Amino acid sequence: MRVEEFGIGYPPRIWGKKIKGVIYSINWIPVGGFVKIYGENSEEETMKDSDSFCAKPPRIKARILLAGIGANLLAAIILFYFLLGFHNFQTFQGQFFDYRFPFGQQTDYPMISEVLDGSPAQKAGINEFDVVIAGNGEYFSNSEELINFINQNKGEEIILRLVNVHNPDKEKIVNLVPRVNPPENSGAIGVMLGDVSRLSYEGLSNKVFSGVLHTLNLGDFTFSALGHLIKVSIAERNIQPLSSSFSGPIGILAFTKLSMDSGVWQLFYFIAAISLGLAVVNILPIPAADGGRLVFVIYEAIFKKRAPAKVERVVNGFGMFFLLALFIVISIKDIIQFKDILF
Repeated sequence: MRVEEFGIGYPPRIWGKKIKGVIYSINWIPVGGFVKIYGENSEEETMKDSDSFCAKPPRIKARILLAGIGANLLAAIILFYFLLGFHNFQTFQGQFFDYRFPFGQQTDYPMISEVLDGSPAQKAGINEFDVVIAGNGEYFSNSEELINFINQNKGEEIILRLVNVHNPDKEKIVNLVPRVNPPENSGAIGVMLGDVSRLSYEGLSNKVFSGVLHTLNLGDFTFSALGHLIKVSIAERNIQPLSSSFSGPIGILAFTKLSMDSGVWQLFYFIAAISLGLAVVNILPIPAADGGRLVFVIYEAIFKKRAPAKVERVVNGFGMFFLLALFIVISIKDIIQFKDILF
């Protein structure tokens, strides 16, 4: 098939140069990139050309559309495999709803998401992203259990056993006394809490295929989390729970900065997660995305005829307009949400 353009970003174009019939371009909208194949929009005049996308049989079209998704998945699998291998085939994954991963060994714990200044936790040496394994020898599976334990021991010294998400192989023990009358909205030990799961891939087969298994785990988690957020938004009649979970290039930049501050391993883990996220979004049946185009290919394979070219162009055009509008809205949201990190 003939390639017409290879672009970084999406039009309008900043710069372009034609080399051997292919335009190489840099564009203003930084939401990824594209390869424009001759005839991919099914214009009637291109359907008879052998080097046209629309002239190919459905199986060839499907392979082309799935290639980018497959490349993103492969990148995620390779990165996750090496990252897990360097950390004894275990990692932590944040939780915000009741969920069980389909592969590996899962153990749930409470996690410190923020430490307040001047609090007993700060004075004891507790840090953000510390995972509370146990207190006074009692194990906790969620933040609610830890809160109950702390409230039952106000005014008395407690011993907490911790590991940090970014260094899970090193444990530390801290001693502190929960306050009987803490300041308002600061808690007995002065921390904000969340929940996290430790995923371990044990046994030879699980370790060998850990990159694949972890990619499947996070893919399933992503779809489950999306479904959960949609249900919450519908139940509350408020789009905020769903919209707040999406980020664009500005949000990615903010998370990249945070990841770099947390060390090189966290940065590579974030890159792998982005690659997986791109695969998930691209496979959804959204008009203009590869998954949306795949719907037309499936239609052609089932009914042995192409969908009307005009219908396909209108649907993909509307999808592109929707995605660009969504990009603008999310970018504005990211600027407001991450201004303290970026500026």
